[in-house]
Amino acid sequence: MTPARESSRRQKSASVKIRKAKASDKSPILEISKKIWSGHDYLPQVWDEWLSDKKARFIVATVNGRTVGCARASLQTNYVAWLEGVRVHELYRGLGIAGKLNHSLVEWARRKGARVARLSTGSSNRASREHLEKIGFPVTQIFQRLESSRGLRTKPADVTSPRGSSKRLWNWLTARPSFAENHAMYSDGWTWYPLTLQTFRKLMSQGRVFTIMKDKQPKACCIFLDEDNVLTIGFAAGERTEVGKMARMLRFMMHRKKREKLRVLLPSRTSLVGALVRSGFKKTAKILVYEKFLG
Repeated sequence: MTPARESSRRQKSASVKIRKAKASDKSPILEISKKIWSGHDYLPQVWDEWLSDKKARFIVATVNGRTVGCARASLQTNYVAWLEGVRVHELYRGLGIAGKLNHSLVEWARRKGARVARLSTGSSNRASREHLEKIGFPVTQIFQRLESSRGLRTKPADVTSPRGSSKRLWNWLTARPSFAENHAMYSDGWTWYPLTLQTFRKLMSQGRVFTIMKDKQPKACCIFLDEDNVLTIGFAAGERTEVGKMARMLRFMMHRKKREKLRVLLPSRTSLVGALVRSGFKKTAKILVYEKFLG
């Protein structure tokens, strides 16, 4: 029997149920993930963490008792939920399983008091985009991902970690156009987090913020992450030349720490994208961030 006929047969007899994930679901879900992103799915690395996280919601879909899909939601703040990790077995697509998974997570987030649910997907994922439009998740912003694998041996001048009061830098930051363009969020690559004063202070204490100061006034600022052999700039604000300096600082860190690449996530329509392209960065993908008010 061909895969298409097998899928049609299973759809006719399908009984879809949603429940919490358990340890025995690991094997069938990881088998599904082998075909995601040419075998480079991140789910195998996070499965155990997701399963043990009591504060989040990790669920699976079953059809006639067989585990055929999964998804997860977590609360980033008391009012913002992030949805991720939707996976559905290829032979069970077309049954509305992704919609059932997302609906279950949205209802969980609503019960927990969340006012907003967010998620992301690549612009090339047509099936996911059509599904999200169908279930009423509007796009809130499109982000351009840029990458460079060229490190720099020379450390750029004027780029430093901020010291002293965070409130002054925060006031400058929230008044920049970039803050509104990013919808008060920053990214680690695929997940966007609410950017609040409390979060900003924490990021500063972790050494994940760079600034450029002139005459004691902020001129540029970025938030970055060093993880999995990749450096990521997940937020940047300031003039193009100053942001370019901060990108060079991260390229210097690439060389010094022997990281493979630097990626930058910026709102796709900002002029900073063109500036980085002219400095040697390559556009690699566009990522759509969706936001649904739960009301």
